[in-house]
Amino acid sequence: MMDMVILGIIILLLGGYLVYALVHPEKL
Repeated sequence: MMDMVILGIIILLLGGYLVYALVHPEKL
């Protein structure tokens, strides 16, 4: 069950990073 929680957190972090990269492409 913890594997699903960790996987969900990783997906949220990656999704947030992708959104941040789309909003602030010049900071990368």
